[in-house]
Amino acid sequence: MSTIKRLLGWPLRRALDPRVRMTVHEIDARLGSEDLARPTIHDRLDDLDRMGREMLAGLGWRDVPAPGGDLRRLDAPRAAYLNWATGPEGYASQAGLWFNPPVPVHHAAGAMEVLLVNERIVEQPFVFAALAQLAGPARILDVGGSESTVGLSLATLGHDVTVVDPRAHPLRHRNLTHAACRLDELPADGGPFDAAVVLSAVEHFGLEHYGLDATDERLDLAALQRLRELVRSGGLLVLTVPFAAEGSVDDFQRVYDEEGLAALLRGWTVQTSLRVGRIDRLTWELGASSHERHGVALVTASRS
Repeated sequence: MSTIKRLLGWPLRRALDPRVRMTVHEIDARLGSEDLARPTIHDRLDDLDRMGREMLAGLGWRDVPAPGGDLRRLDAPRAAYLNWATGPEGYASQAGLWFNPPVPVHHAAGAMEVLLVNERIVEQPFVFAALAQLAGPARILDVGGSESTVGLSLATLGHDVTVVDPRAHPLRHRNLTHAACRLDELPADGGPFDAAVVLSAVEHFGLEHYGLDATDERLDLAALQRLRELVRSGGLLVLTVPFAAEGSVDDFQRVYDEEGLAALLRGWTVQTSLRVGRIDRLTWELGASSHERHGVALVTASRS
């Protein structure tokens, strides 16, 4: 409980990283305090911090730690609870507000550490680099993007983005639309898309991990064929999937080998096809053979 109190009482001024100094100056200018020795924004944040601590004390949490806290007070049971609460099955996930991070962290007794570096560390920059070839703002379909911030990033960059995913998508932007349906249910009357992004998504289609009924039908293959109907002639596909020397499938996902990937891309003209392997828990390398269960294939293709 002491760790939870510490997290809740964390001073808001910690948010004032040097990277947002320009935002602080803008706020101070609006408050008429830009030239003061101590800008008004800092006083406002101190007030909010004090009010938060007083509120916690009023709720009976009398021993709210001082700013900075003491990591040694984090014991194993509290660490286990925090790992669950902030993970893919915790409260944020239950509220539809969990976004799969490239570098998740892990609470331990008296310590915080990097849990692992996952494939998103390379998948996300690959998507942005691939889409950079598009001329100007484009219509982009983001398939299965409810646990990703990529669609919001693309919308913020000026693209007209549609996220198609039966699950809730809580992010909002005037350039972002959420189609709460399966890909095969998406109407085609909105006009063709310039590009489709399928980031760590299609390998789950037709399996039961996300609470859907499993089926023997190859919905992953059907999805790539459906995208050929939704993307304009000459349009772009950006695809990332698990990859290994030998393909496999379980209740969670498919892992593709060369033959399986070729079948998935049938009808598309491949432009770029890269392999990235996991070297260890914290390291991925382009062109490396994975020493673990799988690596990832990164593909761009065009629709002829």
